[in-house]
Amino acid sequence: MKRKFLLIIWVLAFISIPVAAGDEVKTSRVNFDKEQPGGSSSVLVDFPLGVNQPVRRAIIDFILERCKSLNKVEDVVFPSNTCNEVTFGKFLEEYTAAVSRNCAVDQHDYAVYMEDESYEVTWFSNLSIQKVADTDQYVSYAAYHGEFIGGAHDARGSEAVTIRKADGARIDSLFEDGVAEKMQHLLWKYLIASENPDDSAAYRDEINQFLEANYGIRDYLHLPYGSSYLAPDGVHILYQPLEICFWPGEPEIVIPPKEAMPFLTKKARQLLFDQ
Repeated sequence: MKRKFLLIIWVLAFISIPVAAGDEVKTSRVNFDKEQPGGSSSVLVDFPLGVNQPVRRAIIDFILERCKSLNKVEDVVFPSNTCNEVTFGKFLEEYTAAVSRNCAVDQHDYAVYMEDESYEVTWFSNLSIQKVADTDQYVSYAAYHGEFIGGAHDARGSEAVTIRKADGARIDSLFEDGVAEKMQHLLWKYLIASENPDDSAAYRDEINQFLEANYGIRDYLHLPYGSSYLAPDGVHILYQPLEICFWPGEPEIVIPPKEAMPFLTKKARQLLFDQ
């Protein structure tokens, strides 16, 4: 009888342990969409599965930073970075609903201001956070956001991070300081290969026209900060809209590992080559 009583107590204690106490996250993908008259908002998150607590905290931190930087929603409580998937899912649902409400209000005010012109627009705010690489050494995430609240075009952007699995450390800067000039041949080579390999001369001239008109320079591509990540096929560099060219406005460059190695920080090299 005593053993039976102890067994019941043990079972009750086990099932009452919160999910956050363990190392595993049971949800691999969280997706919430909310629509209201005049506005819509969506958040797609590829959530970590079976990662240790330091890595999990770093990933959730990155996600929450993206949410906070994009929309100021005062009626949503942001969870801690040790929350479980139930709490995190509830936060995403509240967050997308609040952004949708803001979009709807803003669009209504804009329509009144424009005296109800005879055209329709759908205002939106989107955030997509995707796991873009996952190895034994690191995991990389990229966040893509877009928002349209009237005007000629929407506002878009991207951020990326690589997280070391050994301790959850974030590697935001992958390149050594001052290597952009030495990397010009690689940046041009893989930009053209990715975006317009069939007419490389015309494409390079088009970019140079943009660089000269906006920055007063030619034949120089800078390295963006906070929008590059590691993957098995190399280093991915995400440029922001209108950062180096008109169209396509946000090109992505992938430099193969061996060619990128001389320009990477020691931490990035160790992760990329499993040293």
